[in-house]
Amino acid sequence: MADYDLNTDAYLNTICRTDEQDDLDIFATHTLFETIGDPAGKTVIDLCCGDGRLSWKLLEMGAKSVIGVDISGEMLKRAEEKRQLLPADEQEKIQFIQADLRTAGLTLPPADIVTGLYVFLYADTPEGIWGMGRFISRNLKPDGRCALVTLSPDLDPDGDHALAQAEEGVFIDYNHEPECIMRIGDFTCPVWRWDRDVLERELGMAGLRDLTWIGTDLPDSRPDLQARYAEWRKNPQCVVFSARRARLI
Repeated sequence: MADYDLNTDAYLNTICRTDEQDDLDIFATHTLFETIGDPAGKTVIDLCCGDGRLSWKLLEMGAKSVIGVDISGEMLKRAEEKRQLLPADEQEKIQFIQADLRTAGLTLPPADIVTGLYVFLYADTPEGIWGMGRFISRNLKPDGRCALVTLSPDLDPDGDHALAQAEEGVFIDYNHEPECIMRIGDFTCPVWRWDRDVLERELGMAGLRDLTWIGTDLPDSRPDLQARYAEWRKNPQCVVFSARRARLI
């Protein structure tokens, strides 16, 4: 059973309140969408999709189709309930599938874009990172792009993150790395922050190339948020990981 099956409401209630304020949403997605580019007319796979928080945005932005993948049956139940409220023609553009990205041999129609919010932090072993990488490379078109948000491998865990985490509403205890504890409101679960060399070794062996790590940042149009998140911007807790599929996988 996934951690998100155990306390789904606690997680979603906090995320919904934060999204209403717009701050977390902008910080989580601004750099991601700059890296992805315009998804209009493209096929997309959304990893660790939860209740479809990112999937709906991609659909609104004109994606041709979106497939959301998540390990949590409860989160996918909420996503499917929302899908059923869409007009019939819109329902056909989006679907949700339950799978463990670390071990799934699932093969989907190759996508133009593979994305997701907070992905590699759920890999509890290097083999799990490799499994996630294989899932991405197997389901990405040769000329497609992977771009997703995950914990930064370059984070200074000894830095003072108290203010930044309070602003973001996501608290992570790094005292026993690579395993950490994440808290969002009343929801808690274990997550893992791996060194860059571990991530790049496993993801490279899994068939990904041109690996880059881009610190999440804010749009220039929000100077108010740039001041508030000055500490976060100096030592980003999260980054956008970008890669392409190797020619031979």
